Amino acid sequence: MVTHHHERHVAGARRAQLVVMNPLEYSMAADLERALRYAEVVLRRAGAAGRPSVSVGPFRGSVYKFTAGWVDLGDVSVRVIPCGSHTWGHTCFGVENAVFVGDLGGWIVSVGAFLRVLASMKGLRGYVAYTGEGERIPLEEYVQRLEGDFKRLLRRYVECLGERTPYRIALCARGGGDVLRLSEEGLAFVKYLAESGYAKIVSSSPYVVRPA
Repeated sequence: MVTHHHERHVAGARRAQLVVMNPLEYSMAADLERALRYAEVVLRRAGAAGRPSVSVGPFRGSVYKFTAGWVDLGDVSVRVIPCGSHTWGHTCFGVENAVFVGDLGGWIVSVGAFLRVLASMKGLRGYVAYTGEGERIPLEEYVQRLEGDFKRLLRRYVECLGERTPYRIALCARGGGDVLRLSEEGLAFVKYLAESGYAKIVSSSPYVVRPA
C-alpha cells in the first residue's frame, strides 16, 4: 500500500508483487515525462531557478490503482482514504482501527485539502495513526498536533510575505528544503493567503505577491 510517489515511499514497492496506490501517484512515480513536466511548471510558477530533479522507475508487480473505497486483500479489507494535501493524490489507508497516514504532517501542496482532511479525521474516534516516520499515536492526538503545527507554519508564511515569490517565501518560512517541495508549498500558501485576505497576487507567471 503506497501513500504517495516520493521515492522513500515507493522504493520497496517497485519490487513488490502487488501494489495499491492512487493512479496520479503511480504516474508521478513511473512516468518520467509527466513528472518532469509537472516539476518544471511548479518551479516556474514559484519563481525558483534550476532544473528539477525527479525519481521515477518501473514497478515489477501488479499495480491496483484506487482513488477511494475498499480493497479486499484476502484476509484483510483496506479502506482507501483520499488525503491529497502532501501530494495531490496522497492516500491514507485504514485497516481495522489503524490509519496509515504517510507524510500527512509534511510538506503541503494544497492548504484547503489539508484542512478538509483534518476536519474529516476529527470524527474518527478510537483510531490509531501510523505515520511515515514510524510513529504510532492516537489519531485524535495526531490531528491536534497537526493543527498546532499548521498554525505555527501559517504565522511564518505571513511573516515571510515580503519575500514576494512563492519559492522565496517558502524558503523563508521553512528555513530550507528541497527546491520542488518548497515551490509546491509556497504556491499552496500564497494562494491560501490571497484567498484569506493576507496577500494580494500581482503576477502569476511567476507568482508575485505583496502583503495585503
